[in-house]
Amino acid sequence: MKLKRPSPAMAVAVLALVMSTTGGAIAAVNYAQNSNAVDGYSAVKAAKAGKQKAAGKLVATYRDGKNRGRLPLRIIAGAASENSVDNLSDAVARGRNGARLIAVADNQTTAAETMIDLDLGNLQVSCADQQANAGAENATTRIGVTNGSGAPVNLSRSVGNGAPTITTLESGIVDTFSIPQENTFSIQLQGTEDRTVLVEGTARQLGQGTADSSCAVFATAILVE
Repeated sequence: MKLKRPSPAMAVAVLALVMSTTGGAIAAVNYAQNSNAVDGYSAVKAAKAGKQKAAGKLVATYRDGKNRGRLPLRIIAGAASENSVDNLSDAVARGRNGARLIAVADNQTTAAETMIDLDLGNLQVSCADQQANAGAENATTRIGVTNGSGAPVNLSRSVGNGAPTITTLESGIVDTFSIPQENTFSIQLQGTEDRTVLVEGTARQLGQGTADSSCAVFATAILVE
């Protein structure tokens, strides 16, 4: 029996059928081979994961043994540990802000209140009436530095462009100074283990000569260890 040559249409149909079936098989094989890949990369075995071979690739954890489920140490060597991150956090300067608006009572002084925790102690503020005549208030700001570190600290403070006061402040002692009108002030505390605190602030008085005078204070403390 003599076979007839297939028509061009039949040849095209057979070719399309073959391509469609083999193409699906190839796709299935590719999918199976890359089923564990991420972005086209397969993981490097933990036992063979050197820095050069693992560069730019995934790294598998150990399958068994005492390190099961862990990454090779040579891969994570040099990475920051929890302790190193904590040490870095401690070494970084930290800033704290504080502000108070304190109304003064006629011929009285308000109780000191803590405005900023300085770690080595506290920055406290109060407001006093320095006008003796009743009914006319003249507020003055009082700044206090309390040493709560448990050991003596070195203290330096100044108001405006005035000469600094430099002294040693014993533990539990409060150093107080006044700002009668309005001015800036600077404080530096130096304690044990190189802990240092720098304070920059401003104090001003409002309503001078009236029956409603008050003290406005704001400051920023920088803590360095």
